[in-house]
Amino acid sequence: MRSNFSMRIACAAVIAASFGFGGSAFAASKTGTLNVKLTIESGCSVFTDNANGTLNFGTWTTLSDPIEQSTTFNVSCSDATKTFDVGLDGGLNGTVAARKLALVGGTGSQTINYNLFTDGSYTKVWGVTTGSDTVRKTSTTAGSNVAFTVYGRVPAVPNFVPAAGQYSDTVKITVTTN
Repeated sequence: MRSNFSMRIACAAVIAASFGFGGSAFAASKTGTLNVKLTIESGCSVFTDNANGTLNFGTWTTLSDPIEQSTTFNVSCSDATKTFDVGLDGGLNGTVAARKLALVGGTGSQTINYNLFTDGSYTKVWGVTTGSDTVRKTSTTAGSNVAFTVYGRVPAVPNFVPAAGQYSDTVKITVTTN
């Protein structure tokens, strides 16, 4: 009786294998698609080359002395010998003449004044009026980076201790081609 049962199992296994019911036949794979897209247009792009395009004034306890810092960003244009103006707006909390860092999570009155300049002497405020307070440069090769340095200054405010916390602002960079 035992051999009959073994024979039946062996026959069932042979029949199953002939119909493709082996172990690997039940392993199914699924496929899908990944759409990949890139659009190139004529013009200029802005690229920041540090952590998220950040001008970091550092960590301080008071504003008894001016705090100065700089950072860079690049503009790359699709055309060779393209002349363009780069402007920096007044940010989310102020104007070009009076930029303000606001306390993150604070009220609108918790601000610290600062400004952005085109020069390391901190004499020319960087603004948005083409031909007046923007910076004009010309690319020399299509697709090459043209570097810009932004100089930032928080003025000294003796006998003032701002509320503790992180202060920030977001300034928009605008490239206008000529």
